This record gives sequence, C-alpha cells and structure tokens, in this order.
Amino acid sequence: MLRVEEILQAAGVLFAERGYDKVTTNMIAARAGVSPGSLYQFFPNKEAIAQAFAADATEHLHRVYDTLLSSEVMILPLQVFVDTFVDAIIAFNRNYPGYLALELGSTLSSSLALVLAEFQQGLQTRLDALLAAYWQHSTPEQRELLLLVSYRLFLALLPLVLQGAEEEQRAIVRELKAVLYRYWEPIVARQSASAESKSMRAWSLL
Repeated sequence: MLRVEEILQAAGVLFAERGYDKVTTNMIAARAGVSPGSLYQFFPNKEAIAQAFAADATEHLHRVYDTLLSSEVMILPLQVFVDTFVDAIIAFNRNYPGYLALELGSTLSSSLALVLAEFQQGLQTRLDALLAAYWQHSTPEQRELLLLVSYRLFLALLPLVLQGAEEEQRAIVRELKAVLYRYWEPIVARQSASAESKSMRAWSLL
C-alpha cells in the first residue's frame, strides 16, 4: 500500500536524522505528507511504525543475503568477497537509513526491543550460513567470534560511512574494507590450510 510505504519511509529518515527517541508520530505524519488522523488509520503509535519499518527492512536484508549466497559470489576471492559484502550492506543501510538508529535507540520499549532482537537473531543465523558457505572449514565457535568482532567494527564505522562529504564516505568505506580483509584473511587462510593438511594426511593413510 503506497500510503503505508510513504509513512515507513518518512519514519526511517526521521529515525536516522533525529534518533528514534526524539521522533514523534506528528513528525512522521508531516514528513510523509499525511494528517495525523490518516497516519493513525494505519498505525496506532510510533512503536507500531518502528516495528513495521524494522520488519520491512529485515525482509529486504534477507534478500540481500540471498544474493550474497549465490554461486557467483561464493567463488569470489576473499578480497572481492569482502568488497561485495560491504557494498551490499552499506547500500542496504542507505536504503533504510533508520535501521541503524533503531539498533542504537536508548528508550525502546521492552516489546519493541524484543521484536528487534528476534529480527537480529534471524539475520545472525543467515549471516552465519553465509560465512559457513564461504569459509567451509570453520567451526561455529570460530564464526561466532569473527562475526562479533566484524559486526562491532562495522557498527563503529557505519555512521561515518552514512554521513559527511561523499569523498570522505568513500575513504571510510575503503578503510573499512581494508580492516575487515586484514582481519579475515589470516584466519580464513590458516583454517583452510589446516583443513587441507588434515585431508592430505588422511589420503596418505590410504
């Protein structure tokens, strides 16, 4: 429904600009170009808008992971894979600018926080599946640690990627890719070499 999409888009922009805590339904209605009464026909309050926005964004992000799990991406060298992955996630955050603001919101209700946590858990599962498909010899514990550190690095730099002059944003993206590649490369290479060594020893026993 077009009007709902306009409301969710307006909410996302406002969440990004002002933070979830400071946004009101009247602000969202004004940005969407609808009356508050019209907005309440679709959503009873700001929390309902945030939940709908997060659900829509999460569905889109699952589609992003579907693309990243394609056979064409899975055969890419690590450097190109990191570039592709970072570009895709940054593009998502630019299309859904309020998603990061919801993750960082400080006054979320317990029900909204629970919904967001459930969405995040589902995405974490998809992300682990993506990494497992690319890093085939890894263990769940290894992937969990790598994802935790990578996520924190990404989260710390993402606001800089989404703000400021375009040239500065491109520079931050280059640095983010370099940091992740330099973190991932020795871990992935070491694990792959270990798996190859075990395979060779197994063949030598035949």
